[in-house]
Amino acid sequence: MRHFARFTLCLTALLGFVCASYADITTDPSRIVLTEQTRAGEVNVHNSGGHTIRIEVSWSDIAQGPDGVLHPVPQEAAPTASRGLHLWPRKFTLKPDETRAVYVVLDPKSDIEGERRVHIRIDADRANGKGPRWGLTLPVFVREASMAMTAQITDVRWAGAQSLMVTLYRDGGATPYGQLVVTNDRGEILGELGNITLYADKHNIQYEIPLEQPLEGTAYVTYLGAGEFDNQAFDVRQVN
Repeated sequence: MRHFARFTLCLTALLGFVCASYADITTDPSRIVLTEQTRAGEVNVHNSGGHTIRIEVSWSDIAQGPDGVLHPVPQEAAPTASRGLHLWPRKFTLKPDETRAVYVVLDPKSDIEGERRVHIRIDADRANGKGPRWGLTLPVFVREASMAMTAQITDVRWAGAQSLMVTLYRDGGATPYGQLVVTNDRGEILGELGNITLYADKHNIQYEIPLEQPLEGTAYVTYLGAGEFDNQAFDVRQVN
């Protein structure tokens, strides 16, 4: 039986146009946060497959639907949120089991006010030109270091015999990131769902949490922070 004392969150890209394992590329970390004190970051792109692949890196806009699913926003030019940000290298090849860093730097003359978000899009295809093209994205936040964050669990209801539908709401401030965890009154984990982020401000976002065992008695749903919000409890809702 797992308990609420410790959690491990898998760092995966928040949006995959094709699953990263199929694409034979992985990224670490899954998000970058830039502040006045930290104006540079990097993401390591790794080729875990058996073929040499070509990588193209660009900026992208991503929108979030009410079901939490992320969607690319069509665009003809670089997103406005990428202003003052430098991204390189833009093109390179990776041999099998090779890793290369992609760097992000915020111009020292760029002011930081509130929070803005843009996504790095990483496209990959085989160097021989055969096979499909894959893509994944990860977010870059430019944020005031002391920016407050507000996230609430506004509703919890049953979504079948073995799952809960949880409604989350963000009321301005920094974008929260973490996982939803369902526990009983003994602290045992009944279900959990990772990579929970609320890009959409002042909108309800719903996530379904599958339960590993029947819920008996009182239980609690916790929105628990990860990354820069590690182990912060954003909100807790009791379930009877």
